[in-house]
Amino acid sequence: MSPRIYKASELTKANILQKAIELFNESGTASISMNALAESLGMSAGNLQYHYRNKEEVIRAILEVMFQEFDVIYQPAQGQFTLDTLRQLMRLNFGIIWKYRFFYREFAALLRNDKVLAKRFREIQEYRVTEQENLIKQLAGEGVVRSDLHPEELHKVVLIGWVLGNTWLSYAESMGQKINETALTEAVEIMVQHYKPYLEAA
Repeated sequence: MSPRIYKASELTKANILQKAIELFNESGTASISMNALAESLGMSAGNLQYHYRNKEEVIRAILEVMFQEFDVIYQPAQGQFTLDTLRQLMRLNFGIIWKYRFFYREFAALLRNDKVLAKRFREIQEYRVTEQENLIKQLAGEGVVRSDLHPEELHKVVLIGWVLGNTWLSYAESMGQKINETALTEAVEIMVQHYKPYLEAA
């Protein structure tokens, strides 16, 4: 495949995923068939299936793109780390969750119905939890985070934060809360309150 054809193919794939995210967010994954996705893209079902054979492949590809966007949050801390830094990171975190909200609304069912997706999600989840632990250890070494945390306690702090982040959207919507700027700010502050006791001079 020539570079020009490869670039066009990658652009087509990106367009497919973007449209799928839009439709899944609006209507849920169960309501959107491959034919409906192809029609919304103005392409034939056969052309769509050339790039992604089925909806499971589309969702798996979205998972990879989504977690790449989280990379910025897990970069080594630069400069002084404060509560405002934490708020900025949490705002980025929930912004991404809202962008891919269909996944966080449905991930239990999606993982249950696709073993390949479930395996990959667990791998990423374990990797991300370890990244967060390493970030907190780095901050502890810099005197930003309490240095007296036992490794097991550190793991639980990170795990609770992970669960809070992953389930916040479902909880908020189940309570009839409209997801707007106020709701996102509340979510950020919930996470700040979780981590605040472990920050030095917070």
